[in-house]
Amino acid sequence: MQIVEWARKTQNATWVALLSLAVCGFGASPGVSALGQTELRVTLDKEAHPGEFDLFRGQRAASIYVANSDEAPVKVAARAFASDLEKVSGHKTALVEDETALDGNALIVVGTIGHSPLLNRLIAEHRIDVTSVNGRWEAATIAVVQEPSRKPHRLLVVAGSDARGTAFALFTISRQIGVSPWVWWADVPVRTHKSAAIGSDSYLQPSPSVQYRGIFINDEDWGLRPWAARTMDKDLHNVGPKTYAHVFELLLRLHGNTLWPAMHPGSLPFHSLEENTKLAAQWGIVMGSSHSEAMLRDNVGEWDSKRNGPWNYQENSAAIYRYWDERASANARYENFYTVGMRGLHDSGLEATGSPEIKARLVEQVIADQEKILATRVNPDLAKVPEVFWLYKESIDLYRIGMKVPDNVTLGWTDDNYGYIRQLPDSREQARPGGSALYYHVSYWGAPHDYLWLCTTPPGLLREELTKAWDHGVRKLWILNVGDIKPAEADIELFFRLASEEPKYGHQTQVQFLREWFAAQFTEGHAEAIASIMEQYYELSFIRRPEFMGFNGYDDDVRHTLFNPLGWGDQNAQRLKAWERLSSEVETVGSALPPEYRNAFFELVRYPVQAAGAQNAKFLWADKSYLDRTNGRATSSKLDVAKMESAYNRVQKLTEQYNTLANGKWAGMMSSHPRERHVFDLPYPFVMTRLAIENTKQWVADFNTSPVGQSVKGFHEVDRTVSFSAAHFTVKQDGVDARWTVNDDFGLSGSIVGIGSPGSAKQADWVTQSARSIDARTPYLEYEFSTTSTDEASISIYLLPTFPLDSEHTLRYGLSIDGRAPIALDAAGAEEKKPNLSDWSSNVLRNAAVQTIPLGRLPNGKHVLRLYYGDPGVVFQHITVTFPNATPAYPFAPEAN
Repeated sequence: MQIVEWARKTQNATWVALLSLAVCGFGASPGVSALGQTELRVTLDKEAHPGEFDLFRGQRAASIYVANSDEAPVKVAARAFASDLEKVSGHKTALVEDETALDGNALIVVGTIGHSPLLNRLIAEHRIDVTSVNGRWEAATIAVVQEPSRKPHRLLVVAGSDARGTAFALFTISRQIGVSPWVWWADVPVRTHKSAAIGSDSYLQPSPSVQYRGIFINDEDWGLRPWAARTMDKDLHNVGPKTYAHVFELLLRLHGNTLWPAMHPGSLPFHSLEENTKLAAQWGIVMGSSHSEAMLRDNVGEWDSKRNGPWNYQENSAAIYRYWDERASANARYENFYTVGMRGLHDSGLEATGSPEIKARLVEQVIADQEKILATRVNPDLAKVPEVFWLYKESIDLYRIGMKVPDNVTLGWTDDNYGYIRQLPDSREQARPGGSALYYHVSYWGAPHDYLWLCTTPPGLLREELTKAWDHGVRKLWILNVGDIKPAEADIELFFRLASEEPKYGHQTQVQFLREWFAAQFTEGHAEAIASIMEQYYELSFIRRPEFMGFNGYDDDVRHTLFNPLGWGDQNAQRLKAWERLSSEVETVGSALPPEYRNAFFELVRYPVQAAGAQNAKFLWADKSYLDRTNGRATSSKLDVAKMESAYNRVQKLTEQYNTLANGKWAGMMSSHPRERHVFDLPYPFVMTRLAIENTKQWVADFNTSPVGQSVKGFHEVDRTVSFSAAHFTVKQDGVDARWTVNDDFGLSGSIVGIGSPGSAKQADWVTQSARSIDARTPYLEYEFSTTSTDEASISIYLLPTFPLDSEHTLRYGLSIDGRAPIALDAAGAEEKKPNLSDWSSNVLRNAAVQTIPLGRLPNGKHVLRLYYGDPGVVFQHITVTFPNATPAYPFAPEAN
């Protein structure tokens, strides 16, 4: 019944009625396939079963029929599918386009409704019922059909509502027989089988959750471009059609349909090669362009300021208009999603003078002119032309002061570049005909610090934010900034699963996803161990990404870390040991895998885990060296430096190994020093100079405080600190429309607590204008703790650094100690640097917004804390109560109870 629940969630009455019938079963005529199964049933290496269709068995493999008149994406997908069958069965699969050439073998009929004569005949003769997919977007059905006029009498029919729907259905079969979408991009081997059969129950592929779903290849200077130049498009010395052919195939295998191509300075503009444009159409890929590249233009590669004049619409509108018109005219016959509006020449602010209001009016004029072009060149009915205006960086500020966007234009919402969505559509914006889009990052170049090297965004955070967007009606277009594609494979997979089937995957836990995904890439027997490794990898990296271990700014000198080697049992050594254990687990699992999995394991597990561990060790041993040197332990300091250098060299060796995998297939793909940032250097010159004079009070420890005895209930004070996870509450009170949910997928202390389904939850009564105060009905979390110090205390609330859900909300919550009157707090405004709230730059580097409130003097003994619900979207991670001269810790002291 999952698909019916999906239909109800989308509030599509037609789907609800139709799919309810489908799940329960149509009253089908003899020979007509009954529709409704939402999981394709494939059996491997089993005895033949009556009613099943054999894709292959023994030496016999089914032939594939695709009509010569069908669309190009169906043909290229069918060729890829035939290759998949051959890999799994070990036998050549015949691909036939002429119906007169059919040879009587078992036959797979692949077609798009209305484009395949044989499929159309089967529909007309009521051999197959396509009512539930016909006319839908990217839908399909797979059914075993009886055909008395043929021998054998059974056909497998793959019928799509459109070309991509047909292609997606074929690649669904590929997955089920064991061909990963990452078979080429991550060298995932294909296991051979003696037989593969499709069950007699038909399969229904509904329209995807999000209409357009794609990736943005970005910041490709240190990965994809040098790799493409060396291994793929060697004749171009750049990213070209041979590279994009593999990108397009990956997108279809993942059920994606949209691409923003590489556009950094030095990369060939995608549309400068007509072969690229035609290839996208051949694969059925919708082409778009980034938030700063309006009208499919690659400005840094295509706009010549010397010839065309300034990139300023106030001064040079005629030339810029012609520039956009040329591209729209050339590409109108292809399927595109047009970015509209205007920013700077390359991911920079709008080049214009005047007040924000003047700039808002200017962008309104830009969009009006762009729509004139689209109406003339593409379609006079603009409701049929996909357009999006991205509310990114300064553009959202113009929108917030009243800039008007035509109702037919999709509003594009974005994250803050670090995985936290800045704003979602409110109830009025959700009702706009143009709908909403989302642009999300798992790789980024920019302040406060790049993270271009490894992919460390937890799948749990991805799911949390994307599901929140889907619940807010953001369902027109999703784009994921993936950097170079590698090494973001797992996050890319989850992104497309959510975009395609949000109701199915929106409630899947991180570990469930990882176990399932790694079972598909490797073997069931190793999936749990690999998933456990990657869970720990994400957990350690969430505390501090490897690119942020220099604890420095955008590109200034590295500093010592804040992991305290003098307190809390030596945080430095604890983190070192955690990464060492993880590296050892990688070795154990890797050595147990069959040899054919070694390359895939290196790319998906070994390199990210061991390189991240070595990057951490480099800085942690630098800290040890500084500490030993300042304490007169010169010999120990030299040993520390040797270990630091060894860790640095380990990253270089691992990177060299990556670039020589598979006989050099990935040469140039991986860099050990993206953008030559100081964080990738050997830090010891700084250890001996800058760090020698830097204030290191963060490492000062005070061990004079005695902890409360272990018999006391709740959390107790150690070293002038009480610390506890927000998930470890004593009492929880839910509301009618707001229920607390503990999410164990991620968080600085392993878990987070928030209101479930924030997209549909209501604000607490006390935050509305009509309410006066927090009362007994307000949902709350309660914690018990004990203290011995009697100095002035402060409490710090570590929140997930989210933003208010939309313009109708903020981030309010309440706090009360020992039954005192609750105080109202608001965690919104980190970008404005509000008092008692950490600033946004600090928040994204440590994955926490910290709000600190003075409590005054607390009597020693037992205390009770309550956190009250206010706005949906507030997510608690951890709480600390500290007294003056508390022992420092990063990110906070460990729990003591």
